[in-house]
Amino acid sequence: MTSIPYDPSLVLGQVVEVEKIKNLKAIAEAQLPLDLAQDKLNAMLQTSYKLKMIYLEMKSMRVPRSALDKFNGEIEKLEIDVVTAAVEYAEIARKVYQNVEDLLNQQKQKTISSSIESPINYERSELTSFPLAYDSLEFDVQYFKNESQIETSESSAESKKTQSVDHSTKKKKGWFGIVTISTTKTRTEKNSSSHETALEQSKMSNVEGTVVITANATHKNAAIISPLVLDPVKAVTAWNYTHPDDLIEVEPKKLMEAALEDYEADLSKKKTLDILSGCSKASSFVGYIHLLKQEKESSKQSTSSKVEAISREVEKTGWFSVETTGFSDSTATSSASKSLDSDSGIKNHANLICQGVIPSIVLSDISSTVQMMQPDAKKIMEQQAAIAAASNEGVNSSAEASKEGAKKGAQYMALSSEYMANSVQNLDSYQNDNNKVIDSNSMMAAFEDFIKKVEQGDCGVPTNFYIKQLTKNDIAKLYIRKFFPNGMLKAKDRRQGMLGISSEEE
Repeated sequence: MTSIPYDPSLVLGQVVEVEKIKNLKAIAEAQLPLDLAQDKLNAMLQTSYKLKMIYLEMKSMRVPRSALDKFNGEIEKLEIDVVTAAVEYAEIARKVYQNVEDLLNQQKQKTISSSIESPINYERSELTSFPLAYDSLEFDVQYFKNESQIETSESSAESKKTQSVDHSTKKKKGWFGIVTISTTKTRTEKNSSSHETALEQSKMSNVEGTVVITANATHKNAAIISPLVLDPVKAVTAWNYTHPDDLIEVEPKKLMEAALEDYEADLSKKKTLDILSGCSKASSFVGYIHLLKQEKESSKQSTSSKVEAISREVEKTGWFSVETTGFSDSTATSSASKSLDSDSGIKNHANLICQGVIPSIVLSDISSTVQMMQPDAKKIMEQQAAIAAASNEGVNSSAEASKEGAKKGAQYMALSSEYMANSVQNLDSYQNDNNKVIDSNSMMAAFEDFIKKVEQGDCGVPTNFYIKQLTKNDIAKLYIRKFFPNGMLKAKDRRQGMLGISSEEE
């Protein structure tokens, strides 16, 4: 179903070029194979759906299996024919579009035009609506929408704690290796604590929708100028502009010759002044909309911390004194890595060609969101402190406290939970905008408004043209009746007629 060919230069009541109407006919003829192919495909699809419903009804009626198999075989054959018709439709569409493009390239542009002033006396003429045609409506709608959302999340956490204690005793002997002079006891304790976390999240959502609508409507009311009253002076001017090689002169003798010249000749072979005096009308709606919304987010977060502490106590016992010394050393490292990739995109393409009706276009709101990780310096340092504290707590324990296994285990679990709770960052919305687009709802609203205006009937573009043809004889007689009502014998009457002054204007 194609849009109705239309030329905005064809204005009711104006002098028209018949060649422009022929151009519209040529475009309509070129589009006819496509319309027929679409009608054929739609009829076959409708029949296929209908037969499938009949098959289900017969199945519920417990029709014998043998009969159902035969019926189902015919449905399968029809489905093959549907595929064949669809292929033919695609092939014809490609050829028709090329043929129409070739025709349009051969024709003149239709946007800007000029014409001689109409010979109609609009003050005495009247545009009247007559129910000469019929109302009809034919439309085809295809709607598709798909929404999908995929979310994945992977996380891991690992905590390690090691503790080792080393005791050593050295004795120094004297007196030939028999008597102990001093004893040195060394206690070395090594503690290490490490924590690691990793979190990967991804989210992808797609919303895709397509609507294709074609509709043609005819209107019963035809617009006709009736009564149609002509202005003789404008008629002569329009004739001379249209046919500069066959002028009408208002000198009485030549005017009489023009009125009687070839009076009985074949009208189809005579020059004419063509006026669009009426038309029947139709309206068309051809539109499609495609909307694709894609949002993708992927984030990776990893943290690690490690603390190592070494403490050593040395106790030296002699005969008369005990000396104790000690030292400790510790190192702590922590790191955090976070990355976020957030992408939001909206692609929208709408096309609407309406002839005869201007429907209301309503815009819709569609939101787009971009995520962020809130890169606040204070929060980042707080998280780093939490990471380091979790590992520090793991090593800041004495050998005496390590003996309390149950108590230490509870403390260890609490520290690990606090570490994981403070090292991972949530994603927040960075930008959430409402965008004005023309989506499927907009197209459906426009189509609904199109139907309402079509029902009212006061719309449409010309599809059937009523042309009033005026010959040179007609215009000459019109001029004589207006300006020479009393004949051409008197000089005064001849002068007034040549000047376009009627007796009514004296």
